[in-house]
Amino acid sequence: MDAHKLKPRNPWFSGLFSLFVPGLGQFYNGQLNKAILFMAAPFVFSILYGVSDFLINKVGLFVYLSFFLLLPFYAVIDSFVIARNNKTFELKSYNKVVFYILIGIVSFGLRITFLRPNSIARVEHFVIPTPAMEGTLIVGDRLVAGYHRLNTEVKPNDVVIFKVPRIEENNYGVFDRSKWVERSVDQKINYIKRCVAVGGDVLEIKNKEVFVNSKEIKKSETQQFKYIVVSKGEISPKNLKQMGLDLDDFQLLGRVDKANEENTHYFMYLTDDFVSKLKSLPYIVSVNIDPNNYETERFPFSKYTSSWTGANYGPLTLPKEGMKIQINDSTLSMYGYTIQAYENQKNVKIDSAQLMIDGKVVTEYTFNQNYYFMMGDNRDNSLDSRYWGFVPEDHIVGKGFFIWLSLDKYGSFFDKVRWKRFFKLIR
Repeated sequence: MDAHKLKPRNPWFSGLFSLFVPGLGQFYNGQLNKAILFMAAPFVFSILYGVSDFLINKVGLFVYLSFFLLLPFYAVIDSFVIARNNKTFELKSYNKVVFYILIGIVSFGLRITFLRPNSIARVEHFVIPTPAMEGTLIVGDRLVAGYHRLNTEVKPNDVVIFKVPRIEENNYGVFDRSKWVERSVDQKINYIKRCVAVGGDVLEIKNKEVFVNSKEIKKSETQQFKYIVVSKGEISPKNLKQMGLDLDDFQLLGRVDKANEENTHYFMYLTDDFVSKLKSLPYIVSVNIDPNNYETERFPFSKYTSSWTGANYGPLTLPKEGMKIQINDSTLSMYGYTIQAYENQKNVKIDSAQLMIDGKVVTEYTFNQNYYFMMGDNRDNSLDSRYWGFVPEDHIVGKGFFIWLSLDKYGSFFDKVRWKRFFKLIR
């Protein structure tokens, strides 16, 4: 053994290298095969979970958390112990500072590649800002979502994060239309809703019940609707808190009934189960679904759909990749905007029931991608596909996996964190 090549490894350097890049410490120790295994493992795991939707269960969640928490820990301990015990280490040809730096740069580049918008697979974190998915997701939830380019299939009932398509929603709060900004897809605002229909499906809503291809969709236990609740006097903040209601869940209307001025009226967004519990309370006079429709203009903004409401909507066929439609006044009023805005066609013009693409009249059109219909679980308090339209496939960001933290903006210092929602799976 060449004494000039004997150089024991520094265990602290080795552990620090593996902390920065799992596997780099093993490379420093001369364990090339093990180094490759440690370095490749996060990327292989990322691809596998994306392809198989592996995380959408408790076992998958446990494995996911364990893997990414324990892998760096194990890599550091392993490299430290090996370096400390090997007193007669013989330098390898690749034990040079330039290779350590190169591996660090390449590893960082791979991580950036896997986290950028076009990446093969990625995990992203999102915060829930509105009560549109209340019941499933509440304001203040921090959640993890995953996306995989090799497995972009979105199925009915999936909780999906996507870029809201229209320019109107992407300039919310900007009242001067001349100052609106047309954003690229990756710069659009993230929304999260539940997918209720996919390309090729026929969607219809009858009295707030959703039907897809003439079959009624089973209502989720977390689905909410708007109710008028009448109580004997104003409900105390303590009782509202005990019921699990915060300011995002109700609106105080006051004593609006002149014939019974002792009663107080509320708007509340409630699940069926919560309605039953509320009716059993001695100070509740009545709980009834709100019969009124307070709505904005509805998609597809056609003269043929002017009678549609959020509660009674459709039928409407969702475009699917390869689906053909004949071009006429009716189809253009339903799908013209979608073709113009999301199909990535050049010079699209619609005039007098005529569709022109790149200067040529089109009498039959074939869609280039799939589209989805998204709705919030808080049905009467959700700005969703009923009001702004289809979600194109290239606007899909990912599927919600689990909640890793939930903060109550109305909570006091000691109950700011909603401990019961820690690592709750999204269903």
